[in-house]
Amino acid sequence: MHEYHKAVEWVEKANAKAAEVGASKVTALKVTFGEASDYSPEVVKNYFDEAAAGTACEGARFDITISRCMLKCPNCGKLFEKKLLDYKCPDCVIEGNPTDSGNEVELNDIVWE
Repeated sequence: MHEYHKAVEWVEKANAKAAEVGASKVTALKVTFGEASDYSPEVVKNYFDEAAAGTACEGARFDITISRCMLKCPNCGKLFEKKLLDYKCPDCVIEGNPTDSGNEVELNDIVWE
């Protein structure tokens, strides 16, 4: 259900931005979904399409970027990709600390005509 609320939020933001700049049509939204965000890009898009019906956002596409889960080494500070059952820094072989990378659900840009 959180996907529905995110979709409605993005429709509202995109429609408001289009109205602000005098655009008649939103053609795309550039969005980022973290692989650990618990959001499905496909489900958000489906809800977005429903909420956008009859608005400037109707028919807009999603340009999706998937962000990877990253860890940070407490010893050397290196950022490295979290792997399945392997959380150790490739340089120091010390278990990394979680970062915010991979948890994003963000509207980065709106494209209109």
